[in-house]
Amino acid sequence: MPFFFAITIFIVVVPFNIPGNTELTTLSGEVVGFKEDFKYLGSYISSTEKYINVRKAQAWRALHKLNDIWHSNMLDALKRRIFAASVESILTYGCEAWTLTVRDETRLDGCYTRMLRKVLNVSWQDRIPNEVLYGGLPPLSTKIRTRRLRLAGHCIRHDDVAAHSLVLWEPQQGRASRGGQRSTFIDTLKRDTGLQSTSEIRTLMLDRTLWQATTCGSRGDLT
Repeated sequence: MPFFFAITIFIVVVPFNIPGNTELTTLSGEVVGFKEDFKYLGSYISSTEKYINVRKAQAWRALHKLNDIWHSNMLDALKRRIFAASVESILTYGCEAWTLTVRDETRLDGCYTRMLRKVLNVSWQDRIPNEVLYGGLPPLSTKIRTRRLRLAGHCIRHDDVAAHSLVLWEPQQGRASRGGQRSTFIDTLKRDTGLQSTSEIRTLMLDRTLWQATTCGSRGDLT
């Protein structure tokens, strides 16, 4: 008996630098709808903050599922390794493309610290320093910064990568709206490296050794 099925394709557009009331149509005459946000490849488009909240919720869910391990007599060092593999990996999925503000980094570090306290059964009232709690692990914001810089440098040095022309792309037309502006990926790279222009960043990225020497020791370890 033959089996038939149909596939429905929905087309949506997130407007950028165009009025929201502009009407777009496909070649077949179908009107394309506008949306402020949607999920693409597991990430929300409009806001990094929204996506981070989703990752936090999923990481906490995974953390609670492993309560039997955290409450066991297992060595703390082994608990940290399990935590990094099973929970931290969920929290930081896709972090290489995040555009973070200082406030975002502070919140992520705070969330990471609370998770480690639960893993090691340590209360904030115990007054244990973070250096002891982390057991040699770097702050989460440092890990994210390292992964972001590695990916950005890799994309710039390999022109066959699809993101090669996007990493340092800056709009050449249009005007910024009044008031506070959202942090862009380039803004984040500038804060990571302490450099002021994309041309400086590109020059350093093209020289792998120089790129590592410039970024190591200040805002993350790329070795």
